[in-house]
Amino acid sequence: MAQDESTVDVAQSRVRPAFEAALDVGERVLRERPTMEHVLLLLFFVTGVYMYWGAREFSETAAEFPQLMAGATAILSFLILARNYLRLVAPILLAGLGVYALYTGGTAFVDDGGGLFRIVVGVLLFVGGVAFRERVGESAESFVAEPMQVLGEQDLDVPGGDETDEEADSGAMYVYEIDDPKGPVVTGVLCIGYMLLTFTIGMLYATPIFVAAWALWVRMDVIRATVLVVLSLLIAYLFYDIIQSDISEGWWTGWQPTPPDELIGLSVYVVDALSLGVIG
Repeated sequence: MAQDESTVDVAQSRVRPAFEAALDVGERVLRERPTMEHVLLLLFFVTGVYMYWGAREFSETAAEFPQLMAGATAILSFLILARNYLRLVAPILLAGLGVYALYTGGTAFVDDGGGLFRIVVGVLLFVGGVAFRERVGESAESFVAEPMQVLGEQDLDVPGGDETDEEADSGAMYVYEIDDPKGPVVTGVLCIGYMLLTFTIGMLYATPIFVAAWALWVRMDVIRATVLVVLSLLIAYLFYDIIQSDISEGWWTGWQPTPPDELIGLSVYVVDALSLGVIG
């Protein structure tokens, strides 16, 4: 037993210097000490970029919504990660988005005469990022790095007693400090699980399962959790029914679980058959 403990101590003594060195490098790059918040933001950024790239397999109409959401997730995560460089990063990012919009709009215009709206938006974004770079940097900094301007002074200046009362009234939901790794780690694991489940059984049923797991983690009361799960299933079904039916299929497995409308129709058929059997 003592030998096992000494082995663990030796391993920790070797790993800790490398870990501290990595944190020092991260601190020089980010201009702040890395925490699990940065790991979670990096996960969101990578997932957003991957989802945006993967949505190219959809039709042009079906790809608009997932690309919009994935792009917004990647951009916002990147801005928060680079919050100490916003005066430099924000104008460059805005101009880069303008160039990308110009490229995609110009390509569409050459192919079928469309894409005019993207061209106009691209010009506006590029001119804004270049000509108004200082104002863009200040605006991004005030939005991302100064929460007092977003939340308001009263929301931030909360006495300890009132904060305790608010946490007690929050339905016993899990609350963590930003340096506490438990909350971000669990959130990151849930996001990875959601992505893997999406590739296995499709987004249609993976979405309510993810919401149910998250509600269970934060110890949400049953009524609110049920409402959220049902709402998430409804949103996923609307996306499936109106925009893209392929989200009900696992991209890795090719398995397509029976969608809710067919399940409802099957249940009605079974009930009718049973009722006719009873009457007969």
